[in-house]
Amino acid sequence: MSTFIPTYSLDLNNLKLSDGDYTKAEDWEELICENEGSFSKDEEYMIFDSNGIEIVINYDLSVSGRVDYDPGDYYTPPYSDFDITYEDIFISSVTIDGYELELSKETKSLFEKEVKKKL
Repeated sequence: MSTFIPTYSLDLNNLKLSDGDYTKAEDWEELICENEGSFSKDEEYMIFDSNGIEIVINYDLSVSGRVDYDPGDYYTPPYSDFDITYEDIFISSVTIDGYELELSKETKSLFEKEVKKKL
């Protein structure tokens, strides 16, 4: 009986985002305003390409923030300020060319950083 051991030439320093269903950071302010300070998105994903190898990262996103708005008056123009106070990405699964990867704490941390870069 032979055991199949896949050999990949993954370049995790050069991942290219090829597809996905995710909420971009530029949309967070509007979602936080609409949902009174926070929002969550379940089952988002990003698909990356690494030297022709497909990597699919599935995750849940939770974001909280603060929006300050001053409508101004006759002498002062309107002013608004927006700050993210909390951001959490929970990696639920990672597949590499259709094979599900066993997720350790270090592996999750590595892929969380990649997702955050692309948001």
